[in-house]
Amino acid sequence: MTANDNNPTYAGGQKTARSNRKRRTVAVNLWKPLAYLLMFVFSPFLLISDCFRKKKRVNNEVVFAFSLMLTLAMLFTATCIWVSQSQNKKAFALIGNFAATQEQLGENLAFSQDISYYALKYNIDPLLVYALIDQESKFDRFAVSDQNAKGLMQLTPSTWQEMNPNGVCDATHDRYQCHETECVFCPGANIAAGTRYLSQLVERFDGEVGFALEAYNAGSATVDTSRDEHIYPETRSFTRNIAQKLKTLRQNRVLDLINLAVDARQALKWAGGVTLALWSILLAWLIKKL
Repeated sequence: MTANDNNPTYAGGQKTARSNRKRRTVAVNLWKPLAYLLMFVFSPFLLISDCFRKKKRVNNEVVFAFSLMLTLAMLFTATCIWVSQSQNKKAFALIGNFAATQEQLGENLAFSQDISYYALKYNIDPLLVYALIDQESKFDRFAVSDQNAKGLMQLTPSTWQEMNPNGVCDATHDRYQCHETECVFCPGANIAAGTRYLSQLVERFDGEVGFALEAYNAGSATVDTSRDEHIYPETRSFTRNIAQKLKTLRQNRVLDLINLAVDARQALKWAGGVTLALWSILLAWLIKKL
């Protein structure tokens, strides 16, 4: 025991010093997570600014924070891809009108993406487009009717030309002569034109989907002149079949799966762009500094 140990002033000073050290330690511990968070958020900008400095390099903690951000972006992108594909697959399994082979299933998944995109673009219920395609062509992209209607949504040459006035394809050729992405037999182009045409019919008949479907099947002039009278029996059957398919699809909650897939695809665009930007920053930094 020293003389200072019995000194009240000295003992009080030691107690105050310990208290101050404890407060500083708590403050540092609280600041560290915030500092790491800020470093994580601003790590891309720190690497970009470092590219313009000749000698100095950012420390390893910044590089680690940036690598963590890039990894998370890649994981999120992969998750969006998985969600989009898995929900589309579930939707088609519920619809139940498709062959079981993996090759055909993969092709139908592409149909699903086009249907979802153009249905949203033209403000049409995606399930209505599904039901219409199922009724018209059973998802056979090369289907040709007795009336020379073609493709997934069974568009006549005149309707196709109306929807694609400047297109390369005039829809008068047979199924073995295809103009790639602009052809009436191309799923994406056919769905785009058919969905747009259906949207115009719905608007023309003031939102009456039943009349729009009848016009899609029998021609708008026929529906205009007869409305609820003298409609062809096959047109009535056509409309009833689609209504039944819609009911089945909604009961199976396919729309929820489709919406989730669409949301995942929209998120994928952002995630993919962010991931690409981060990779570009990393490559530029590596080229500059290594």
